[in-house]
Amino acid sequence: MDAAALRPAVDADGHIMESLAEMAEYAHPSVRELCLNPQTFFRTPFPTLDGVHWPNPEVFKAEHGVMGDQQLASTHRKGSAEDWLEFLANANVDYSVMYTSEGLTVGQLREEAYAVAVCQAYNDYVADRYRRVSAKLLPMALIPMQRPSAAVQELRRAVKELDLPGAMLPSTGLPLDLGHEYYWPIYEEAANLGCVLGVHGGSNVGLGLASVNSILSSHVIHHPMGLMIAAVSMIHNGVFERYPALRVAFAEGGCGWTTVLLDRMARNAELGMMGAYRTFEHYLGSGQVLIGCEPGEATLPYLIKRVGADAFAFSTDYPHEVDFRAVRKEIEAAYAQPELTLEEKNKLLGDNARRFFRLD
Repeated sequence: MDAAALRPAVDADGHIMESLAEMAEYAHPSVRELCLNPQTFFRTPFPTLDGVHWPNPEVFKAEHGVMGDQQLASTHRKGSAEDWLEFLANANVDYSVMYTSEGLTVGQLREEAYAVAVCQAYNDYVADRYRRVSAKLLPMALIPMQRPSAAVQELRRAVKELDLPGAMLPSTGLPLDLGHEYYWPIYEEAANLGCVLGVHGGSNVGLGLASVNSILSSHVIHHPMGLMIAAVSMIHNGVFERYPALRVAFAEGGCGWTTVLLDRMARNAELGMMGAYRTFEHYLGSGQVLIGCEPGEATLPYLIKRVGADAFAFSTDYPHEVDFRAVRKEIEAAYAQPELTLEEKNKLLGDNARRFFRLD
């Protein structure tokens, strides 16, 4: 294959690995204390994920490059801006849209004033320590969804003043589904700003998995299930019709879950049960939705042939579940994929994310 025809990739879902000591420099005293003394009463600035996200050396083997001993892109702190810049340079990746690690549970906070404070601290921190370090690093903000008026203000500040590309919406933890009209002012503001909202998987809390005793079994279900619930809720509450300029990315669950929604909504449409709203197939082709996925997923070629390539974007998840060598293998495997055209490969690995996040 002609190397000149292969454009650099764009990562639609990389991860910041926060330094709480660094974040403390930007925080309100109530947040700073938890950053600097995270073991006090087993508290940190953010809630814990759930009961299964704990390291198990018997499960996570180094040879897989998954969560255990990893080959990082640099000798810098794992997931730091400096580590990420070496990753981008050596993996032939132009940009990374970056999500929080510590803050994936931000939706579980119930004290509204504290949620506002911790989101402000996080956004100031990532803007200074990542976004201002390089235009190639694109951290998604955290916003206090618990108080929509404050979330609107913080989203506007994050985009207009801090130059962040949008904000993360936690897939679990919030007391109301993401399609609920309580959150509509946030969606209106995002549409007006022209920024992206990214629904990102995290905790398994609230998904009926409280009795699961292993991260391996929970991991099969909890990311895609949270995204499915969010997508169905937003569609059947008319969010995408009400705000046609709104763009929402769904990250961390792969692409396989979309086949369930495609088939179930198509069936509902046959039975006249979609109400005033269109099927998931329509939204995947509308330009309003982007699905983060790994290029080696077996269902991906089928999905691209079924609904087109425009809704799918390469996600590394570096340095969470995969390491540097694994990401390079994924990119190489994607370009060697015989079932996709060169145009489809370039869309998947970079062009779709460039368009969706308006990077060029």
